[in-house]
Amino acid sequence: MLDSLAGEIDRTVPRDVSMALVGIQRRGDAVAAELASRIRRPGLVVGSLDITLYRDDFAEAGTLPLVGASHIPGSIDGAHVVIVDDVIFTGRTIRAAMDELSDFGRPGCIELAVAVNRAGRQLPIQPNYAGIGVELGPGEQVAVLVPGVDGRWGAEILGPLT
Repeated sequence: MLDSLAGEIDRTVPRDVSMALVGIQRRGDAVAAELASRIRRPGLVVGSLDITLYRDDFAEAGTLPLVGASHIPGSIDGAHVVIVDDVIFTGRTIRAAMDELSDFGRPGCIELAVAVNRAGRQLPIQPNYAGIGVELGPGEQVAVLVPGVDGRWGAEILGPLT
């Protein structure tokens, strides 16, 4: 899945522009790092975003969230930026990521790559690149497994909580 995703990104993004892969913490950044290891472009910038303060459900949480650090090593001004996440569902996480990304500069182009494209959008946001697509039943979830957290790469469909 990640080989084909990396290959599609590498073939599509023009070679005459600077490129950045920016993963959304906590699993999207692992996917971005893995894609970067497979793309291997000179000058490829790899960064991560913690979108906690940009979420639209921030006030609903009721408790103070733990906020991590975002890091993009280098300029994204004029760059072809690919936001990377593990799963897209409603589109709200991606909206928050685009809001935060604008604090780092003004990319020439922003695209979206996800390991899993889950049906159920609430916002008009679609990935440019997706590893797999899934439609799930009520209460079902999909989890992307990453080595740094789960010990391996993979995707699992989780049934409704009982």
